[in-house]
Amino acid sequence: MKTKMFGLYGIAVALAAVFLVSGSVMAAQIISKVEDTSVALRVKNGYDATLTIVVSGSGTNFTVACDANTNTIDGDVAGCDIISELDAAILACTNAAGEASLTINAEPSLAADSTDGEMLDGTYTAAPGKWLELLWDTSAHLSLDLYFPSRTYQTGVSAYILDKVQALPTGTGNVTASVYKNGTLVASKVITSPSYVLPETLLTGGTNINTNTLSTVAVVNLDWELDMPFTGKDAVIVRATRATTLTAGVISATIPNQ
Repeated sequence: MKTKMFGLYGIAVALAAVFLVSGSVMAAQIISKVEDTSVALRVKNGYDATLTIVVSGSGTNFTVACDANTNTIDGDVAGCDIISELDAAILACTNAAGEASLTINAEPSLAADSTDGEMLDGTYTAAPGKWLELLWDTSAHLSLDLYFPSRTYQTGVSAYILDKVQALPTGTGNVTASVYKNGTLVASKVITSPSYVLPETLLTGGTNINTNTLSTVAVVNLDWELDMPFTGKDAVIVRATRATTLTAGVISATIPNQ
């Protein structure tokens, strides 16, 4: 697990979505994320003081400070171990006066995504009226994700085409590439983890014995031509998952100019 510090509010969504704004004249855009930068959940601060969320315990403990009032959430128990349940727990956090003034954007993830050890440890902050973004710990989440917001959370989003997805998820196990629209799977591609046989010759008691060692290839190149149109009305998630381990990598999507 890793621990990081994060600034006043996340800007990744705005950067990822700016190419979609109506009236923009741009060349094709390439949107990308490397390990430990994929957004799991966005929280907007509705208080007059800085909102601070501390994720600790290898992504299992959440301390939410609203107007300096501390709320604690155990994300490693039944009833609070998937995104939809963690959303509800954070939304219920209050300040000392009992006021609940947070807004949740759960679009970057699937409702059933596990959160009992998959979040990236760190201190996340947002100024009043701003958003912060909780991130996935890639080595625990086992996927690299891209999030394209809906018009609900990004004004002016126009229609676009998801032209190509490329990824380099380093790890072990099969690679599954997926595209979700409004939480529903709309496209998927599986790449069987490549392997090779390393021949060996052993000398035992004066006799040569041929043995073979099966080794897996950690690096898999995903190059997926899609040409999928989206209206911009619904959120889209692009995900590349390794079945067993995922240690590092990058995922990118190409959006041609309209």
